[in-house]
Amino acid sequence: MRRRFFWGMVAVAVTTLLVGGLAAAALISRSVEASARTEFARQAAATARLLEADLPAGAQGEGRARLVQILRDVALVGGHEFVEAAVVGPRGAVTPLGEGGVLLDQVPGIAGLSGVVAFDAEVDGKRVTAVAQPIRLGERGTLVVVIGTALELIPWGEVLGRFIWALALALILAAVLAASFSRFAAGRLGRLQAAARRVAGGDLTARVPVEGSDELGDMAVAFNDMAGQLEAARRREREFLVAVGHDLRTPLTTIGGYAEAMGEGRIAPDDMARVGGVLGAESDRLRRLIEDLMLLSRIEAAEFTLRPEPVDLAAHLRGVLDGFRGRTEAARVHLVGAIDDVGTISTDPDRIAQVVGNLLENALRYTPEAGTVTLALHRTAPGLVLEVTDSGPGIDPGDLPHVFERLYVATRYRPVRPEGSGLGLAIVRQLVAEMGGTAEVVAPPGGGTTIRLMLPDGRDTGSAPGEQKRP
Repeated sequence: MRRRFFWGMVAVAVTTLLVGGLAAAALISRSVEASARTEFARQAAATARLLEADLPAGAQGEGRARLVQILRDVALVGGHEFVEAAVVGPRGAVTPLGEGGVLLDQVPGIAGLSGVVAFDAEVDGKRVTAVAQPIRLGERGTLVVVIGTALELIPWGEVLGRFIWALALALILAAVLAASFSRFAAGRLGRLQAAARRVAGGDLTARVPVEGSDELGDMAVAFNDMAGQLEAARRREREFLVAVGHDLRTPLTTIGGYAEAMGEGRIAPDDMARVGGVLGAESDRLRRLIEDLMLLSRIEAAEFTLRPEPVDLAAHLRGVLDGFRGRTEAARVHLVGAIDDVGTISTDPDRIAQVVGNLLENALRYTPEAGTVTLALHRTAPGLVLEVTDSGPGIDPGDLPHVFERLYVATRYRPVRPEGSGLGLAIVRQLVAEMGGTAEVVAPPGGGTTIRLMLPDGRDTGSAPGEQKRP
């Protein structure tokens, strides 16, 4: 990993330098050539003005010699290999004013030249960079001065040598930086890897130091969050097992004690009915706990099946409510229904009854005598709202985020609510989630608790009843 990272960084650095160097060389070459042509044009214009001043009516004798000398002086002072001039007559005749005319012959469109022309010529197989500058002479035609050079405008050999040295130095520096950074990054990855192995080995307390705010830092934060959640999940699982063990041990202890007493004949005949009732109640408690555990495990393992069908939800809930009236009357609790007619809904009636039954049982355990339990149903824009409200002591604000956790309520409020499996609200949340809804709890400061379920509208469209695993 470190080697790949190191060579990858070096390769990127070398490629960047090469591409940047070639691009810079091309840009510099164009810039230098453009600057040279501009300078040639300026010198050609100055030379043309000198020639114009000394140009005789007929370029012969001393006058011609004077023009030739001017061209030589310009070539010597400017360091040009080629300085040529000619007069282009009104009819296009070209009359050279100096010695030779190798560039004049290659000026594009010299007979009709009206402005500065930069062009490339060839002399003895060499490329010549040249500029032609025309100046009007009135009726005599046009004076054209051509300046050119075959010399390299940029000493590429020297430049290439320096570039190679710079590339070598940059390569060494990139290698040093890549080695340093790869060691640093590999160290951070190594610490992350070591922590991951500790977690895989069962040590959920392993954490990674967060170094920096880059991607590796974000990865360390995410790893620590994951490890923290796993540790919390293991703690909850341990607490869950302890609580389940307690809830199983209590009725088993009661049943075992009475069974032993019955076997030894220590129970009077008059107490047999009472003892039988106790044994039956404890057996029902065990049965509910086991059934709730099995149901919750099936839901969490995605082995849960919904069977939606058209249901008159309001009438269905009224029937569930009527089934609890005997218990509420015995407990001297008022049971109120505030159920709106929401029409026929496509849902699983058995699971709806199970959810509402769990909520009503939970509310009845908290509500004191002369208290009230209310079941409400109404439609809102987002969907259906189903609420069960009790007038019990309420829930502490710090416990609200944990109400739907397994056995949390049963453990936290055991003195207030000694009975129940402690899994009812966890099952409610899972069932509602499977049906595409959400569950929340509201506990105002003055007491009382409301469990609010948001369910999809699910208005029946006349389709046949079906079966689905997960909505």
